[in-house]
Amino acid sequence: MLKNGSFTEGWTNLPPYGTLINQQPNGWTLRCINPGESLFGAGDAAGGVPECVHKLADQLPPNERLGGKDALILAGDTTYKVFHAGSSFGVELKQVVTGLKPGSEATLVVPVLAVLYDDPDPYGAESGVWVNGEGEWANGGKMGSRKWYRHMLTFSVPGNGTAVIEIRLKSKWARKKDFFIDGITLEAEAAADNIVPIILPDPIVIPDDNKMPATAVSIKLPPGMKLVTAVSNEPNTIILVVPPGTTVETA
Repeated sequence: MLKNGSFTEGWTNLPPYGTLINQQPNGWTLRCINPGESLFGAGDAAGGVPECVHKLADQLPPNERLGGKDALILAGDTTYKVFHAGSSFGVELKQVVTGLKPGSEATLVVPVLAVLYDDPDPYGAESGVWVNGEGEWANGGKMGSRKWYRHMLTFSVPGNGTAVIEIRLKSKWARKKDFFIDGITLEAEAAADNIVPIILPDPIVIPDDNKMPATAVSIKLPPGMKLVTAVSNEPNTIILVVPPGTTVETA
């Protein structure tokens, strides 16, 4: 049900940040914390934007390929790398999965490998995973260096059959850090009546300011409710995932 958990299904090049062009994996939304902004609500701020790229097996030495003693690939022939040579940074990968069986139990596993380069601060690097807003961070002391740390979250699928998956990485100090992500799995039941799960967003569309639609959509939600938006494969279509019973009004 999860889209592109092995990062083998291609990517979209994002608009340049200076000379840096990051790769957004198909099926995922990539967000980098802008320099000067808080690292996911903490008191620390991002100092730069990291490089986010796919590393193919033939770009790695044999010992770092699938099955090697220092493997950076856990599935397929690709791994996803996020790194910076000397700035603090924050990155988020997000995917919205719908069509799951409401009330069923599901398990998400996200393997992350951090290269800490002898950073003495155990909190100098952290990774975290959230599903529908529930999750937590693991610090560098817990993850270790050059070891696969597997984030595992078991959760109950809500009534709307949706799992909002967020993977976050951060480096607190202006020191060299590398992160690798690969082999993400989601064990879950599909909804009844042979409903095919819809995996969002895919593809990611970057709006063209010169070609914005002439009409607008107004969404009204009760206070405290969260609206999740994604892009559909259907032309000129935006999919809105809202809590059951919520009224959507168009203007």
